[in-house]
Amino acid sequence: MGNSKVSIQKKIVVGLLVLWVVLVVVVGLIRSGIISSGRVVIYFFQTNQNGKAYLVEVERDAKLSFRTDLSEKIMFALTELIAGPSQEESSKGLISCVPQDARVLSVKKEGDIIYVDFSQEIEYGGGIWEIKGRLAQIVFTSTQFDPDDGVRILIEGKEIKSFSGEGITDVEKPMYRNDFSDFLKGEKNER
Repeated sequence: MGNSKVSIQKKIVVGLLVLWVVLVVVVGLIRSGIISSGRVVIYFFQTNQNGKAYLVEVERDAKLSFRTDLSEKIMFALTELIAGPSQEESSKGLISCVPQDARVLSVKKEGDIIYVDFSQEIEYGGGIWEIKGRLAQIVFTSTQFDPDDGVRILIEGKEIKSFSGEGITDVEKPMYRNDFSDFLKGEKNER
């Protein structure tokens, strides 16, 4: 009788261990974007009562299957970013620095770097704050599945050294979320 009680306890422990391993794997697959909830996150700006603008997350239905490639999910999210805030989001004060006539030509992930190829319109318009804000929106939206990834921007298939018509911002190296921490809520940022 004592042996069967120990046997049942071992089965329970093994069962719980297997369940825990499965849970860890599923969470990892969701975080990496391999399994998707059918939603993507895009980043717009909102201005607080002091006139400071900061990034805010907005979820959109992706209408993509769980088999959809990670690059396709990022491309979908960036296309939604370019479309800009919905009427309802705009009425809540959300704005975007990304020009709506730009297009995402391709997205490719190699290791921990995401290469995003845009049409040349992505560089048009805006002062230095808007240009940096645009890059922040692109980086945060592109890295939603792995916040530690870096982003390299290409224009019409060519790697670029600086971004915008005046060459305002150096983009020769991958950009990371922490490069844009001044756009996070609670941080000092000037418009």
